[in-house]
Amino acid sequence: MRRTTAAVLCAGFVASAAGTARAEQAVVVVGREESPPPVEERPPERLEERPDSSLRLHVGPVAATTGRGLGPGLGVAADFGRGTIGFRLDADWTRGEPSGGELSPIAGGVSQYTGQLTLNFARHAALHPIAGFGFGYARVDRGAGLAGDMAIGTGRLALEYALALDDADIRFALGVTGALPGPADRAVGDVPGWAVLGATLGVGF
Repeated sequence: MRRTTAAVLCAGFVASAAGTARAEQAVVVVGREESPPPVEERPPERLEERPDSSLRLHVGPVAATTGRGLGPGLGVAADFGRGTIGFRLDADWTRGEPSGGELSPIAGGVSQYTGQLTLNFARHAALHPIAGFGFGYARVDRGAGLAGDMAIGTGRLALEYALALDDADIRFALGVTGALPGPADRAVGDVPGWAVLGATLGVGF
């Protein structure tokens, strides 16, 4: 009888201990905190930079004027440098400026060849305000068989728009160049200054 009672008590104790262990184990499992999944860090986004070439060639229509009319023609240019300061070589050939009354001093046309120091005031932007100053040579035809050569000083203001392309530097430009006569042949010694208006397409290399 005593052995039976002892066996029953031992079995009950073992069952109670096993139940307690299972309960503690369940509590441990339920109460365990899982660490959150790792978060991938993305590199900071870089601002889009437009390609800026060191050599750009431009071509487009131009027109010379002294205020009486417009003498149409063709202009070509080459820009050097990708920084704020650059250099520009420019050549323009125009027909004579028409005039209704008084004969224009460039009635037969103008050919001018200039070199300029340029300043780009917003080279990282899409729109580039540009100023240039320089000097050059001009062949002025006054009409009626009068023509001559002269040195000129030049000043240029322009706006260039750079297209948003990843692998090409293409720009549209509108500009005006003023020419101030210097030493000249006698036939064109009294010719006043003139301006050349231009619209060009430029491609960088």
